[in-house]
Amino acid sequence: MLQPIEILNHSAQDSTTREKKALITKAMGHFYTHELAGHQLVNGILHSSVCNNRLAIRIIDPFCGDGRLVCWLLETMVANGDWQNSTMEITLWDIDEAALYLAEEKVMQVSQKLKLPLLVNASLGNTFERALNYFGQFDIVITNPPWEVLKPDRRELDKLTKREAQEYINWLKQQDKLLTRLYPLSQPKRKFSGWGTNLARCGTELALRLTASQGACGLVSPASLLADQMTEKLRHWILSDHVIHELAYYPAEAKLFSKVDQSCITLVASPGQDKQFSPMLTVYNRQRQVQTRTVLSLSREEMEANGLILPIHFGGEQRQLFKRWRTLPTFGELEGRDSNALWAGRELDETGHKHFLGNEGNYLFLKGRMIQRFGIVEQPIKYVRNDGPRIPPSANYHRIAWRDVSRPSQKRRLHATLIPPGWVTGNSLHVAYFRDCDLERLKALLAVINSLVFEFQLRVYLATSHISLSSVRKARIPPLTDYQLVARLAKLVDQCLAGCETSWIEIEIQVAQAYGLERNDFKLLLSAFDKLTQAEINALLPQENEVA
Repeated sequence: MLQPIEILNHSAQDSTTREKKALITKAMGHFYTHELAGHQLVNGILHSSVCNNRLAIRIIDPFCGDGRLVCWLLETMVANGDWQNSTMEITLWDIDEAALYLAEEKVMQVSQKLKLPLLVNASLGNTFERALNYFGQFDIVITNPPWEVLKPDRRELDKLTKREAQEYINWLKQQDKLLTRLYPLSQPKRKFSGWGTNLARCGTELALRLTASQGACGLVSPASLLADQMTEKLRHWILSDHVIHELAYYPAEAKLFSKVDQSCITLVASPGQDKQFSPMLTVYNRQRQVQTRTVLSLSREEMEANGLILPIHFGGEQRQLFKRWRTLPTFGELEGRDSNALWAGRELDETGHKHFLGNEGNYLFLKGRMIQRFGIVEQPIKYVRNDGPRIPPSANYHRIAWRDVSRPSQKRRLHATLIPPGWVTGNSLHVAYFRDCDLERLKALLAVINSLVFEFQLRVYLATSHISLSSVRKARIPPLTDYQLVARLAKLVDQCLAGCETSWIEIEIQVAQAYGLERNDFKLLLSAFDKLTQAEINALLPQENEVA
């Protein structure tokens, strides 16, 4: 069977379209490391001091691409005067023959330029299989694994012939089965339609397993590695069986990768166990400048309380705010089967919704794009036909409905409003209601969900561009048993729903009070939202009306 690159290259020879060339690029992972992240990674490895005073050093990049990471490593070592008396063996692996050849050539050029005696071994093939025979054998592992998720994309398959498409799908299935067996820690908790193996996760596990007991591993990864709830098992292994020396975070807006708008991290670790998790954390801003550089000190208890999710994109002071509401109940704890409990979930699958909508029926159909914070931007006019899908019981209640805005750079990621009985939602929306139909308490919960404090918590748990219900369930909620607080928030929500443009300010202040934040705490929290205008911040932090 043809390998995927051969399939795609064969297809591209029949066409000069950008689309097919882009597909080849995606399949081979040609999103090479930006120099900023590369040098951060190199310096982190060298600062770890794990290889000092060694006579021989084995270095590998198992996904070498054009070899830039190894070149930067060698150049920095010489510039720092490190390991001048050591002999070095460089190993380069990649699935792309042209890239591997270029990497070998570049490393040899650096060797000659710097007068470094090197032994370079370059091998073409599937790194995920080859690595099994080399676990624990390298003193330095430095790499940027491919970031793709193994699954066929219909838009991509349309660019191939029927035979090529089937060859490609067959290869993906074989590769998924192989990686599931070889790298079990990297597998997601569940797969959708049989797909979901993440190459970045498998590559991370592989790189760490290649590292010798006294060695260091430095890698680039999507930032979701430290927050993705689907791969908690891998993160548990990383944090339990490794010492993390350095972490760095780069926001999506920094645009470190051409045509890839995604936040990422660099991580430097060594096999072993550490009593105290305390790596150096560097956070970069969108201008690619250092925003903060502090020691991230967390106890095991603190990490486990958050499901081993590390909120590294927040500064050290901002992370301390979470301790303020650690004893508050979570959104998920409000759910249950009791008569006054909360129910949350989705209602109708929108797939093919045009086929079951009409001008008559008992339930109007609401899509995500129709709502905004505290409002409806487009009234639903289509009904679910009586011969359409079964309407869930939730459609007979007043509910909170919320959607997410996918880009992390938006001012607000979560947009929620109140919807009446007789409307039913598509699965682009989540909904929640109290089983006892307590409308005032529901409005108070809406005020909390739309607040900056609630979203601040959510952003810790957001591993992807979408807000999952599991993330919402982790957020802490102030007790809604204070009838005076519930009444105040419900009244303010009524004003917002009626179109008042300033009531949201008082909601934010009231909710911050309910969370126990003082004015300086709230000011610190607001600093996490760089899209807020100075006028909005001034309105939320009036000098004479401090948040108690």
